[in-house]
Order: sequence, then C-alpha cells, then structure tokens
Amino acid sequence: MQLPLVTMEMLQLFEPWNSQRWLHFMLIPPMLATLSFSYLLVKALVNRYRTPSMSTVAHGQDEITSNGFDQKLQSRDGAVIICFRVLVLLAVLALIPLNVFLLAVHQVIAFYIYVGTLAGCAIFLSPQWRDISYAHTSLLLLSMLAVHMYLEVWPLAAMDSSVGMPYWLIWLRLGLLSVGGIIVPLISPRPFRPKYPGDVPNPQYTCSLLSSLTYSFLDPVIFHAYRVPDITMKDLPPLRREESATFVAEKNFPQLDPVQVGTKRHIFWGIARIFAKNYTRIFFWVILNAFAQFASPLGMKNLLSYLENGRPQIGLRPWVWVTFVALGPMIAGFLFNQFFYEATTLITESDSLLTQLVFEHSLRIRMRSDLLEDNKKEKKGDDTNGLASDAPSSGITPTEDATSGTQTPADGTQTPAESSESSKGEPDGTTKDKAPVKEKEKGAHLIGRINNLLTTDLNQLKFSHDVFFMLGGLIQVVIAMVFLYYIIGWSSFVGMGIIVVCLPLPAYISKLGMQAQQGKMKKTDERIQAVTETMNVLRMIKLFAWEMKMLDQLTKKRESELSWLRYAKLFDYVALNISNTMIPILSMLGTFGTYTLIMKNPLTASVAFTAISIFNNLTQQMFNVVWHLPQALRIKVSLDRFNEFFNETELLDNSSTTNKLSAFAAPAPSPGIIGFNAATFSWTDINKSKPTKPATRIFWLHFDGEVIFRRGGINLIIGPTASGKTSLLMALLGEMYYKPHGPGSWFNLPRDGGIAYAAQESWVLNETVKENILFGEPYDEQRYQTVLMQCALERDLNLWEAGDQTEIGEKGLTLSGGQKARVTLARALYSSADILLLDDVLAALDVHTAKWVVDKALKGDIVAGRTVLLVTHNVALTSSIADFVITLGKNGRVAHHGSINDILEKDAKLREVFEKEKALTEKIAVDKEGKVDEEEKMVAGKLVVPEEKSMGRVERAAMMLFFTGFGNRVFWSITLTSKVLTRVLQIAGPVWIAYWSSQYALGVQVPALMYLGIYAFIQLVQIAFDSLASFLYVIGSMRASRIVHYQLIQSIFNAPLRPVFPWLDTVPIGRIIIRCTQDIDAVDNSFAQMASVFLELSISVIGNFFVSIYMAGWPALLSGGIMTVLGGWLGMVYLKAQLSIRREVSNAKSPVMSQVGQTLAGLPSIRAYGAESRFRAILRNRIDPYIRASWTFYNINRWIGIRADTLGAMFSTVVTAYLVYGTNTRAGSVGLTLTIVTAFAGEILWWVRVYNFVEIEANSLERILGYLRIDHEPAPVDSGKPPAYWPSSGSLRVEGLSARYSDNGPEVLQDLNFEIIPGERVGVVGRTGAGKSSLALALLRAIKTTGTVHFDGLPTHSINLDALRSSVTLIPQQPELLHGTLRDNLDPFEQYDDATLNDALRSAGLFQLQDERKLPAGSSSALADAGDGSAAIGLDTQVDASGSNFSLGQRQIIALARAIVRQSKLLVLDEATAAIDYETDTAIQTSLRTELSKDTTVITIAHRLQTIMDSDKIMVLEAGRLVEFDSPKNLLQKDSGLLRALVDESADSAHLRELAGIHSETLNIGGN
Repeated sequence: MQLPLVTMEMLQLFEPWNSQRWLHFMLIPPMLATLSFSYLLVKALVNRYRTPSMSTVAHGQDEITSNGFDQKLQSRDGAVIICFRVLVLLAVLALIPLNVFLLAVHQVIAFYIYVGTLAGCAIFLSPQWRDISYAHTSLLLLSMLAVHMYLEVWPLAAMDSSVGMPYWLIWLRLGLLSVGGIIVPLISPRPFRPKYPGDVPNPQYTCSLLSSLTYSFLDPVIFHAYRVPDITMKDLPPLRREESATFVAEKNFPQLDPVQVGTKRHIFWGIARIFAKNYTRIFFWVILNAFAQFASPLGMKNLLSYLENGRPQIGLRPWVWVTFVALGPMIAGFLFNQFFYEATTLITESDSLLTQLVFEHSLRIRMRSDLLEDNKKEKKGDDTNGLASDAPSSGITPTEDATSGTQTPADGTQTPAESSESSKGEPDGTTKDKAPVKEKEKGAHLIGRINNLLTTDLNQLKFSHDVFFMLGGLIQVVIAMVFLYYIIGWSSFVGMGIIVVCLPLPAYISKLGMQAQQGKMKKTDERIQAVTETMNVLRMIKLFAWEMKMLDQLTKKRESELSWLRYAKLFDYVALNISNTMIPILSMLGTFGTYTLIMKNPLTASVAFTAISIFNNLTQQMFNVVWHLPQALRIKVSLDRFNEFFNETELLDNSSTTNKLSAFAAPAPSPGIIGFNAATFSWTDINKSKPTKPATRIFWLHFDGEVIFRRGGINLIIGPTASGKTSLLMALLGEMYYKPHGPGSWFNLPRDGGIAYAAQESWVLNETVKENILFGEPYDEQRYQTVLMQCALERDLNLWEAGDQTEIGEKGLTLSGGQKARVTLARALYSSADILLLDDVLAALDVHTAKWVVDKALKGDIVAGRTVLLVTHNVALTSSIADFVITLGKNGRVAHHGSINDILEKDAKLREVFEKEKALTEKIAVDKEGKVDEEEKMVAGKLVVPEEKSMGRVERAAMMLFFTGFGNRVFWSITLTSKVLTRVLQIAGPVWIAYWSSQYALGVQVPALMYLGIYAFIQLVQIAFDSLASFLYVIGSMRASRIVHYQLIQSIFNAPLRPVFPWLDTVPIGRIIIRCTQDIDAVDNSFAQMASVFLELSISVIGNFFVSIYMAGWPALLSGGIMTVLGGWLGMVYLKAQLSIRREVSNAKSPVMSQVGQTLAGLPSIRAYGAESRFRAILRNRIDPYIRASWTFYNINRWIGIRADTLGAMFSTVVTAYLVYGTNTRAGSVGLTLTIVTAFAGEILWWVRVYNFVEIEANSLERILGYLRIDHEPAPVDSGKPPAYWPSSGSLRVEGLSARYSDNGPEVLQDLNFEIIPGERVGVVGRTGAGKSSLALALLRAIKTTGTVHFDGLPTHSINLDALRSSVTLIPQQPELLHGTLRDNLDPFEQYDDATLNDALRSAGLFQLQDERKLPAGSSSALADAGDGSAAIGLDTQVDASGSNFSLGQRQIIALARAIVRQSKLLVLDEATAAIDYETDTAIQTSLRTELSKDTTVITIAHRLQTIMDSDKIMVLEAGRLVEFDSPKNLLQKDSGLLRALVDESADSAHLRELAGIHSETLNIGGN
C-alpha cells in the first residue's frame, strides 16, 4: 500500500519558488528581528531604572582596566572570543551588499543592518549586554539560514525540481549565513562569568558549544588518563558551585525536608517539584528521540521502493533516503545523549541531596532500631488509643526561652510527634521488648536501614529518569502502529489488538516482580544490619572463635536474600523476557497473516523489511517498557522506604529543629536553673496507653520532688550499678521520653552558654588527637597545653612520634580505655561550654591517673566557675571537690541529695565504703613522670591508610571471581550454546522473510500460509532457547553471588587482630560495610546484568559481521574493519580513563559512609555539644569529591556514545550507498542486508561500550578481590586439632614468653616465666602500660609472641587458633553485645538450656542487682513502682545494637555471664568489673570463687586491690617484666615488695591483709 496522503503533503513542500510563498517565508527573520529589538528595549529600560546588583558591583564585571592591552582583552573576553565575534561581524557586513545586489526586499536589508549592529554590540558593550547581543545575533542569522535552506536547498532533494538562481550565489549566501549562524556559535569558546567570589572556570561551561555537545572538553582528561598510569581527583574538572553539596542542600531542603515542609507529604512530590524542569527537558528529548528512531525505517521503505519501482514512495532523491538510513540512528543517539545530560544532573544532585537529607534527619531522630517496625504495627492497630494523660491534642504552641535556651512548652501543649504517635502505638515503643524469633526477624533495624538507604536504595532512586524510557517506548509504540498502518493498511490493527490483549500479562508479571523486590529489600536490610553489627564486634567474635558460626549465620541471611533475588530475577530475566519477545512476535505474525492470507497482498521486500524494522523497534520498545517497569517498581519501593524513614521515624522532643517537649509542663522557675521537678523519664514511650509486653525491659527514672543542681560548682551523681546515673544525664539532654506528673512538672538544662559532654563509653573521632580535643573550637595554645597537662596526656603525646598529630583509629581502637577517656575529658574541658556533663570519666583510669585528673583538672582553673555534673563510683576521691551530691537508688529514684556530709550521714553503707576508700586515696602519690611501657608507642601519626586504588585495567582474577563461581564447563557450555542458537534463529527469521518476499518476483503462486508457519516455528524455537539461556544465567549468577559473598565475609573474619599490618585497625568499618553492601549489590545486579548483555552482544556482533560481509562484500569488510579498529582504540582510551574515574568514585563514597557511621555512633555527644552544623559541613566536604568524580564518570559515557554513533553512521552510509548505487542486488537481499548492517552498526559500538561497562562494574569485584588478598591468620590444619578431652583442666605453664605488636615494634612482654595450677585464681596488677592487657592477648595468640605457652599440657602455638580461643575466654573492659535478646547474647548459637543461662546470670551478679532493687512490700516506693510497668531483666529481654539500652556496668555483667556459659577452663578478666560499684564487684568475685568448677583457672586484671587481694596468687608486672608472682600472703611479707608497698599505702591495709590470709595476730609483724 502506498502513502498517497504523505506523498501529496511532501510534494507540496517542493514548490518554494512560488513568489508569494517566497515572500512570506523571507519576512519571518525580519519579524523575529522586531521581537528581538522590542525585548532588548524593554530590558534596557528595566535595567535603567533598577538598582544595580551588589554582586555585579562587587565583581566589577563592568569595569575595564587600562593596565595594558592584555588586560583590555581580558575584560573583553579574550582574543579568541573577540576574533570569532569580529568574524561574525564581517560575515554580516558582507551579506548586506550581497543582498542589495540580489535586489532583496527592504525588510531583509533592514534585518541585516540590525543584525550587524548587534554583532558590533557583542564586541564593545558590557559583559551582560555582550552576551545578550551575541545570542540574538546568532539566533537571527540561524533563522535566516533556515529560511534560505528551505527555499534554495530543499528543492534540490526532489526528483524533479530546479531553482531559479545561480548556484554560486546560493552557496555564497548560505556560506556567509552558516559562518555567523552555525559555525562560529558552535566553535567559539564561551566567556567565563563568575557568579560568586572564588568561582573557578569549569571547562564544560567555558568550552565551545560544539565541544560541549560532543563532550570534547573532556579530551584533555581522557587522553591524559590514557598516557599516565593513573589519574587522581585533582586531574578532574572542578565542581561548579551550583553542583556543590552546600548549594544543593540550601536550595532544595525547604522543598524536601519533611521538617521544613511541615507535613508528612510523600517524598516523591518534593523530588518531582525540585527536578520539574529537568524532568520536562528529559521528556522533550525523549519525544524527539522517539520520532528520530523512525528515520531509518522511513529511509529503508523509500529505498526499497526505489529499487522495486524505480522511484521512491515519497519523491525525494535516493541520496536523501540513504542519509535517513545512515544518519537517522546518529541523530537519535545525539538526542539520547542530551537526555542523559539532563539525567546526569538528576543523578548527581539527587545523590547529594538525599545523602544529606538522610544524614540531617538522622541527627534529629530517636535511634531506636525497632521504631519503623513499631510504626508499621501501630498503623494496623487500634487508632483510638490516646495518651495516658489528659493532654489535649490541639493547640500546639511550643515556646523556648530565646536567651537561656530553656526548652519548655507552654501549658497544655503537645508536639505533633506525640499527638500523632499517641494513636499509633505499641505500649512501649522500644527495642527492649520481648521479641519471639519470627517477630524479631521481621523487625526493621534502623542503622542497617540507614546504610541500605544510602547505598542500595539511593542507587535505585537516583536513576528515576529511567521511567521516561517507558514513556518514550509507549510513544514509539504509537508511532510504530501509525507507520505500520500506512505500510500494510488495516492489518496493522490486528497486531495492535494482539498487543493490547497481551499487555496485562507483563503488568501482572511486573507486579509479582515488585513483590519479590520488596521481599528482597527486607532481607537485604536484615543482612546489612547483621553485617554492620558483626563488623562492629569483630574482635569479640575472633577472641571467642565464633568466626565460622557467625559466618554460618550471615550465610543463612544471605541465602534468604538470594532466594528473593532469584525469585525477582526469574521474573525479570525469564518471564518478562518471554512476554517481551512473544508479544511483538505474535503481533507480527497476526499482521503478516492478515496482510497475506486475508487481504491477499504480496509481502514485498519494501513492505516486509520495513515492517520487520518497525517490529524490531517495537520489540525493543516493548523490551524497554517491560525491562524498565521492574526498575520503576524498584524505584517506587525505594521511594516508599525513604518516605517511611523521613515520615515515620520519631524526632527527638527537643531536637534543634523542633525544639519541643513531649507533654504539657510548667516553665522552669529560672531560665538558668539545672534540675528536675515531678517528672518521670524512660527510654520507652511512657505516654502510650497500651499495657507493656510481658518481657519488656523498661527502666524509669523518677523525680518525685524538686532536684536542683548547684550552678558554678561540681555536682556528683552517685549510685549503684544500673541505678540510672547515665540516664539522668541523658534526661537532661532530652534523649529520653519525658512524662510530667502534673502542671508543675519541669526539667531544664540551659544551653545558651554551651554544653560539653563526655560519655561513659568514650566517643572519639577517626582524626588526630588534636582535632579530637579541639572539636571545632578555635585553637588557643595556652589553654590547649593546660588541658593536656591537666588530663595527663603530655606523657602519652611524648611517646607518640607524631605527638598530637597522631591519628586515632576508628572507635579509638588504638588507644587504651584510659587514653580514650582522657581525650574525651580533654575535649570537654577545652570547650567553651559553661556546663560540663562528665559520665564516669574516672572509671577507666588507674588510681594514680584518676587522682591527677581530680587534683589538676577538676580542681584547676579551667573548670573553675563552670558547672560540672560528674557521674562517678569513686566518692572518696571526688568528695573534696563536691559542692552538691545526688544519690540514686537501684529503683531509679533519688535516694538522697544535698552536701557530701549530709549524704554520708543519711547513708550508712555509703559512709562505710567512703571511709575505706578515702584513706587509700589520700596516700596515693601523684606520679608526674611515671614510666609507660613501649606498648603505648605509636610509630607514626597516620593510622588509617588511604583506600587502595588499582591502576590500569581490571585484572582478570577479579572477573574470574564471578565467572568461576558461575558454574563448571558443562554448565557454561549449555548456557553459551543456548545463547548462540538464540542468535542464529534471530538471523534466520529475516533470512526466511527475504526468501519469502523474493518468491513474488518469480511470478509463481506463493503458499503464504506455509511460509508464515515456518517463520512462526523459527520464532517459537528462538523464544525457547532464549528462555533456557536466561534461566541458566540466573541460576549461575546467583551461585556466583553466593560464593563471592561467602569468600568476602570469610576473608574478613580471618583477618588477623594485630599482624605486621594491622588491617582491622587501619580499615574503617565504613569501607568494610561498603564492600558488603554496595559492591555486593553490584555483583548481584549491575555486573551480572552487564555481563549477560555483553555475552549476547558478542554473539550477535560476530553473527551480524559475517552476514554483512557475505551480503555487502568488500565495502562492508573495509568500512567495518576501519570502524572496528577506530572503535577498539576509542574503547581502550575510554576504558583507561573510565576505570580510573570509577575507582575515584568508589573510593570517594567510602568516606561519606564512614562519616555517617561515625556520626550515628556519637549522636548524644554531637547533640550535647550542638555540633550538628560541624558534622554537616564535614559530610558536605566529603560529598563534593564524590559528586565531582561522578560528574566526570557519567560525562565520559556520553563522550564515547557520541563517537560510537558517529562511527556507526559512517559504516551504515558506506554500505547503504554501495547497495543503492554500486550493485544490482534485488530488493529482498538489500532489505535483508540493510537490516543486518543497521543492527551491526548499532551493536559493534554498543559492544565496546558494554564491555567497558562490564569492566567498570567489575571494579566492585576488584575491590572485593582486594579484601580477599589481605593477610589472614593461620588456617586450621588437622595436625593442630587437640585431643577430644582437651582441655581437661586450666593448668597454664609459660616459658620465656615475649610479645610485640609488630615485627619491628618493641617488646611489650619480656621473658615471662610462670606456672598456674588448675583452679587457681590469679590477680594481675601493674601500672598503665605494664603489659597486663598484652599478656591476655598473648595467651590467645592475638599478637606476635616468642617462647612457649602450655595450656593443659599442650603448647598453644601448635594448636589451631579456633581450638585455642574457643577454650579460653577473655572479657575485655569494653564489653560488646549483639542486637537481639539476652538469650541470644549469652548463647548465640543455641547450645545451652535456660537453666544454664540463668545460673550464669546469677553467678555474674545480675540477679543480685535486681533483688536489691526490690523494696520491702508495702513501702510507699514499692506501691509507687507497682504501676511502673518496669520489668526485670530476663532471658527474653531485648538488647539493642551494642547493648545501648543497658548501662556499662550491666553490660560488663552480661559479658561476664556469657563467659561463664562457655565453661572455659581458663577465664581472663581484663578490667571486666571496672564500671561496677564496689559492692556488686565483691559479690561477683564471691560468685566466681564458688560457682565455677574447681579446675577452672581465673586470671583477673584489675586496678582495685580488693578485687584481686583474695586471689591464690598475684602477678605484678612492671615495664613488660614479671617482677613478683606468689601468693598475696607471701608477697605482703616481702619487705621491699611492690604489692606490699601498694597495700601499705592504704589505711584499709588491715582489711586487704585479711583478704590475703594474714590474720590479725600477725598484722603487727607484717607491718613491721
């Protein structure tokens, strides 16, 4: 069927020489010039009466200096730009006499005079007017060029047409117009116009327009990268201010931040509003690209008609249609690159914006790991639940005292967070709930969720522009159906109907795929949370020899995730692929069948191959729609997860953003007061009305009356373990839920003078010591040195080669507990804050250092006049400085408050402890010089090494990680054979159509049904093989993903604790988490997908190449060879640069994740200091390099794309021109060849690009491979397995033991020799740095040792590490707990019954704490507590990540219980009870003596003498040497013994001697 309507309309356009039509068109440019003049006149008038911009004046853009010709040129935009603009002026001046000569109408002459004036203004006016004039000049000349092209060139394309003007005049005028309207505007550089002070030129915005469109401005970067081994961040183009993290956040936060927006609007609407202009431009380019895709089919239809009938269907010359066939894909590719340019803006800005918004939101939310899950459950629950109180739900009028910083709401007010939460809820809303295993698995983990949001979800969301592929695909489907109608008539409606009927199938499959993706993301969250927690306690896991068991647990979570991923991929790769392929094929069969069998039309080559080309396009678009539909659904899932995080997480009541409290209350009596009145605080939402769960672990802190701290003095907060001392500080800081008892309730902490907070678990930054102390404060040399002296840090700094520039490892792992505590204290002292909150900072210090800190720091001039709230167990040491004391009881209530004397009079038990300790502290001499062992020396300041970056190509071993895990040779053979047969059958289809169409030229009866049936059979078999190949690839890729993940986790678990290269100390956890999240996600998805596409393209390119050569001969071979060589060279150049930049992108992401993790770990401290803005700035400084590298990374993809399309157009042009003008080949063969050649031209460069993508994505495999090659601890061997009965006792014999932390480091233990018989209890004492902790690590072979250690008769160096460490238990001073229940922590692998676990808790002293907390029945306090809902700690009590819902003392007790459960024959306690009060410590030591088996050996490292004085033996270390080792009784009888000297210094020496077994009758003798 011909195209009569189109033909008629097109032929009408070939009559431009009609005089009336000529005149009408020639008046268009003068009309545009009139509009231009009007616009400029209005703008000039507006500027004349408007105040000049201050920025313009400041920048001095309008000033012209007179200091030489060069400066004048600079003020005039430079010599090159001036030359180009002068060239435009000359071209316009030449056009004026030319048009006078040609007798042009007077409007045209006036047009050129006006344009010439503008061209002159573009040289001599101010920068603003120069740019405007030049733009108008170029556009007006372009409009005139377009008119002349239509009037004078377009007729030359018609088969029968001519023009009435000499050709030389036509081309002269067109040449001059091209110079001014196209050439110069395209190749002239653009002037640099700084908008802000400090702006630097970016080559992308100062290069020529042509360079920008073709990305040639990247040539220097790309070819420099090709010539050198590697490039770094400084080699990349600078980041524009508009693209910086700060600019993006300040511009967009008001429209996206849920707090600033003020409503719980879905985040999608905020993103859509922010990027509305980008989405509009993307849609515009998508529409243009959709139409450009049909240029090639249109050209093919007319070329084949020309070969069949001698005349194209539309009356244009064949060279026009050759151009359509050859350049159509190139133009479509150019439009596609413009689409991606806008997409790059979306990707980078959304990445920066959402990363900052997640970080910002994390700074102001409650870090409750089950909060999101609770909210989900609450939404499904009863919406009628209200507050337990009668607080009104309206009238929200929070107030804040602007001068004092007091945070109290007006009477009767309620926050939005509370009013919304009040109807949601779980009774307690906390992770302290009892959670059965199934429920616990369902729980959302907030920290893991945040990590996943910033990796996997962000990677999904920042590609939201891919949704427009579906819109473009749908547009192309409509165009294709219209095109088909004009080619094959109404039979196209049959095909359209088949598509419409079948569309619900991919929609249903996509729905199932979305469900699978949602399930996969939940399992990914659980795995990431497990990985995060595991990496945070990796040292504990290694010391307990739990590597294999934890590996099994993570593997199970990985298996669960992979099962969902496999489910999703089977839908995406197989089911959707089948539907995507089947629907166009069914449509094609229905269309061809109707056209040939019902309409009885011959299937000629011009019809068949044009239709095939359109159906191929239709297939591709169906593939794009269906392929991107799961992507769109994944984007929706990620959007919902972001929205849930922003809108469902709970803000802190007094966060700096909301500044509100959670209930009604009265203002504090005075803005400057610090204290409480009639209030209750809890870590759970105590305003919820539902009853608590049976096993909920709830702690309530009560203030029945008024408690006011002393301003300008030191306030002690004392009490037994778990009495709520830390919670009191957290309550003041607003970190706890607040419930007032009545209208007079209040609490207050003025913030106007600043708050400094030193946490009990010292939080330090992964920066230098100096940066940790300054913490953003201005540097004051005198104050800084004073703080170092008062915190006893001078000695430590002298031992470090880099001094205060020594870098502290992540979480301060390279510092001792005492050093971390003193650095944290120094930070608080150095700050300018008026109020210091110090949480048990003395607990980690030995008595000498603690006394120094009290005497020098707390009594010093730095603290004088400041308000200090000090939590401590050491009452005697701090009593002399106390102005006010508050004592908390074990029931969470205030027992006493007042002066120290008042407290001692009221509390007999405290008075007894005080008297014992006071005499000891008085006799402790402050050691100014004390010797510290080489154990504490640091070799250099830099600790955390920069992330390693490979150079050059991705090594083969990295890719082989995936391909060897994919399957064996048989599996690979079946997969590849299926893909090859699929491609063979794809080529066989067009070959059969060519044979079918050629039969009509023979004049014989053509059995169309037979040909159609065979074609259908070919397509059916192709689908079968394609489905088989896809199925096998999914199975293989899942197997590879499983193996890679297992190898990665296993390698990390096998990393040595302290090798020559301390990997675990120098690699931040953020990097490890990136490997286990982002890089593993790349292996699961992007790399696997790209590798599959690469295999398919490789097979297709090879097949199409040989078919092209066979059909087109030497022109195809020659042009194809040239294209292959050039394409290969460009691919190598591109790949070399892109790999380097991809590595920069990957490495720049890790610091961002580390900063997020570091900040989440120290949120209370950051909030207390009010340092949110500082950490916000640090994050932005780390995001900028990442965005800078990302911009270049994406732009280089466009660079190769433009060049790939150009080479493809060259190949298609040569082959198509040869077929049309150089051969007499039949139309059917030409159609087949054009189909294959067009496909090959597009595929050969896609093959290069996809291979590059494979290598780029393999960067993740390369980074994983780097973690597989780290040093590992010795692997278990059969000869290292001890006998089954070992160890049968705790005997320990040490011979010549020496130890050091590195091969070149000093010896921290020197020639130790001792023997411990089974069942002995040995105490270890010595100054800081004497080697006590090093001895514990040496026994476990955690550091390098020489000598021999015999444990139960076997030398430990001959035993496998897992066997040794599973038989010895070490309890460190800083206990580490896992998220889960208490049972999970005591018995993570379900090896013991509850009776055993409860016995361990009892032996560790936990039940004693709870028994003492119980009050006598009938007491008023007991009655008051009856309604608390407080539950005792039990096996089902929930433990937050890192045990954050327990005090440090409780965690030490739980860690001790966990050690008891292991029933090891050797138990080592390294300051394991340092944070426990004296009474509980005594009870624990008693339990250890009575509850452990008789042959269990206990080694106790302690500062407290009474903790170890009743040991069987005491070991005294000094400078790494064993100086004393005997029973306490014998050591105390040595006249010059070190232990005796310590005991003699104490007034409680009688009690200590009694504990040592020296009876009172021998006391005087011992004393003499």
